[in-house]
Amino acid sequence: MIIAIIPTKKNSNRMPDKNMRVLLGRPLLEHAIDYVKQSRRISRIYVSTDNVAIADFAESQGVKVVSRLEILGGETPLIDVYRHALNTMKLKDVKTVAGVQVDHPDRNISMDEALDKYEDEGLDCLYSKDAHGRKNGAHSIMSAVGILNEKFEKTGFTVDDCTNVHYESDLKLAEGRLISRDRY
Repeated sequence: MIIAIIPTKKNSNRMPDKNMRVLLGRPLLEHAIDYVKQSRRISRIYVSTDNVAIADFAESQGVKVVSRLEILGGETPLIDVYRHALNTMKLKDVKTVAGVQVDHPDRNISMDEALDKYEDEGLDCLYSKDAHGRKNGAHSIMSAVGILNEKFEKTGFTVDDCTNVHYESDLKLAEGRLISRDRY
């Protein structure tokens, strides 16, 4: 089974309440949820959060919630967040986790395209880079075993030159890119 985990938190150092910031009339979290819902291959979607308002919103979108411990807030490595979610859910048949960060609303590659690359190349970890070769959080697809053991044997990447939203100006850039694609 392939699941998606969307990590969210109340506080962001650079942009307060970033996950619920509105872009084209919808919170960034909703953009991430809708992105995952377009996949034909994701069996279940989870939001990992430390915030009741985010949890309530996720549930209103038909998404399951994993309550994140306060210790997993701040600048915690995302693999720790994914491991906590897997251990909390105790699902035995999860083979692959697609980590979907909220702050990349204008992805250029679909989830299914990223999953195809992950599988076609026999990877146990796929991440994304922007056009300049900098790692971004647009795609993080990992084997559940690799997450639990903190060890990946074959890692690869895909290039998705989308906006990484940290500041108000990034939100405007993503908005312009989405509008220019006629998505809205």
